[in-house]
Amino acid sequence: MKTFLDSGVLLSAWLGNSPRSIEAKSIVADESRDFLTSDAVKLELLPKPTFEKRRAELEYYNDHFKGIASEPLSEELGVESLTLAKKYGLAAMDALHLASAIRQGADEFITSELPGKPMFRVSGIKIISLHSL
Repeated sequence: MKTFLDSGVLLSAWLGNSPRSIEAKSIVADESRDFLTSDAVKLELLPKPTFEKRRAELEYYNDHFKGIASEPLSEELGVESLTLAKKYGLAAMDALHLASAIRQGADEFITSELPGKPMFRVSGIKIISLHSL
């Protein structure tokens, strides 16, 4: 199963022991999944812990990113993201994440967003909310 995690899932996995965090940690630890990511996810997660020298958090994210496919920021990704955003009324980062997942052939996209957000209108990929697990 090819799984793309949005940055909120990884952030939830890093933070605390709430039910959502526990579910996120379980997903991240699931060895049956083939994880995918993007430079956009890295851009959301890596700068702040790097700047603030939060080494353990940075190591956690980098361990997840190690050895998994990552969609680079590119003109093609920008065009596909804009098309998705216009078609489904998506926010910019949601469009970038979903286009990255679709370009890499992800079977599922797991998000920390609540069901009912515009991203759940996107067809061609299964979108799952941490809140519904």
